[in-house]
Amino acid sequence: MRVLLINSMFFNSVYRRCADELGKIEDIDLTVLTVEGWEMNGKYREADALQVESPYHFIIGKTFWSGKENRGFYVSGLLRAFNIAQPEVIYLMEEPFSLFAIQVLSLAAILFPNTPVVFFTWTNLSLRQFDYRPSVWYSNVSRWVLPRLQYGLTANSDAIKVLTEENFSAPTKMVGYGVDTDSFRSVSESTKRSLREKLDIPNEATIVGFIGRMMWMKGLDLLLDSFAKLKRNTDKPLILLLVGSGTDEPEILSRANDLGLSSSIRHITSVPQTEVPPYIALMDILVLPSRRVRMWAEQFGRVLVEAMAARTLVIGSSSGAIPEVIGNAGFVFEENNANDLFRVLSQVVNLSEDEKNRMLIIGEERAANQYSWKKFAEESSEAIRYVYNNRFA
Repeated sequence: MRVLLINSMFFNSVYRRCADELGKIEDIDLTVLTVEGWEMNGKYREADALQVESPYHFIIGKTFWSGKENRGFYVSGLLRAFNIAQPEVIYLMEEPFSLFAIQVLSLAAILFPNTPVVFFTWTNLSLRQFDYRPSVWYSNVSRWVLPRLQYGLTANSDAIKVLTEENFSAPTKMVGYGVDTDSFRSVSESTKRSLREKLDIPNEATIVGFIGRMMWMKGLDLLLDSFAKLKRNTDKPLILLLVGSGTDEPEILSRANDLGLSSSIRHITSVPQTEVPPYIALMDILVLPSRRVRMWAEQFGRVLVEAMAARTLVIGSSSGAIPEVIGNAGFVFEENNANDLFRVLSQVVNLSEDEKNRMLIIGEERAANQYSWKKFAEESSEAIRYVYNNRFA
């Protein structure tokens, strides 16, 4: 099968691991189109170089509105990708309300009108209401796009409900989005020791951690309040490791200072994705305290899977997709409830060694079995094969 895979995020080689695994599947002849660079968290980053002997054709296109994942569109590369791929299936890893989707489907209708399209979506609240985009425009885009798609893969179960509300009648399936679990599982003890020394963290300290954007929606105020309460109620040495930057960073750090936590916090600004594994592996407990804000709720929570793979205990709020990602491999507290987070943190900090090891094993197995890039590629290939076999039905 000749497959054209389109994903703007594949400029980053970490996310491109999906294509690496999909291209290894024997009956798939894969062509990948991505962007020449992308703006993320206010910084522009050029596309990572292609790995030697990558199992696919790789095409880089120029885009307008870089960093605007649903307003961006290709000004070059798309036509070339179609001509090289001669696709029998299109795998569109862009949202169905995006300009990328309009572009791809419009060109496909002209060049390859009988080619079926599999798409992947994160959207877990609505395809009708958008609070940070021109809502009417994007809802109309999705209404035009959805009937022209033949299979929907989703990152969470709520996305299937959203598609059902839009009367999407083609097959749908939730798939565990991929994480490079090997890179988190393989962090050495010497690497962790060196990082602990660099951050001046005592050997006996329990490290509670957060990694991600420092924004209100991520619930860091809840983590600070519950951590401060935990310190007041235990004699155990504790360190809070925060990795990330964001628009609310000054307010968050000011709150930490007001709570008297300055000496107990280690704050590292955003690090490249390739440098994340040692930080997560160093943590004893990773907390993702996200809360719903207007039309945003956590769509996956990749750091939870990364922590499971790194044999780090995980705690998450009940918001969005977090509970279904954690499953039986961690602990969930009530969204937006600092007292409940304190309760769960206290429970996890005081786990017996046997119970701790049991949870770590469950988490490691869950990450490897459900969220590896290989698993994601296999499930994607099943959808691709389905639409290919039914393309003339």
